[in-house]
Amino acid sequence: MSTLLGKMIYERRLELGLTQDQFGSQYGVSGPAIFKFEKGYVNPSFKLWMRMAADFELSEGLAVLLWAKAKIPPEYQEMIELKGAKVKEAEVIYRSSQKKADFSRIMNREKLRKAILEDKTLPTGLLSLVRDNAIWEIYQPTGREINLLRETYGKFGDGTKAKYREALLLLRSFTGSED
Repeated sequence: MSTLLGKMIYERRLELGLTQDQFGSQYGVSGPAIFKFEKGYVNPSFKLWMRMAADFELSEGLAVLLWAKAKIPPEYQEMIELKGAKVKEAEVIYRSSQKKADFSRIMNREKLRKAILEDKTLPTGLLSLVRDNAIWEIYQPTGREINLLRETYGKFGDGTKAKYREALLLLRSFTGSED
């Protein structure tokens, strides 16, 4: 009676060589809960599934579709075809497989900005932050900070200019950089 989610959880657990208890402890659930997920008796909560899906390196959009499909009655699940499913995060998945530029090596501010704006792999929110002349002049993000923003927050999706500005300030509070 296993479900698609159950099969994915089972395969990932085996891939990692973990027992159900060990795998469950990574997510704050018991081994018997993992057993129930794998067998398809119950599905993980949405929040738990999204944490698992992120670890499985699934895009957020695909993870949502998989979870939603698992929630409908089995006789209707086959009506949802995921092979050709287009999700907003598909571009983000593509980007993550590309070689990433190391902006920390560029010391000249004009060259740094030009290199960032030419990089099509960056999230649109981060690009919007760099395009904004006032933000660029006020906050003067470094190449290292751009790398960290891309690596830390870019995997969650494109975001917005405002969210990346907040993330830059948060990043600076953790790294001790001046704003």
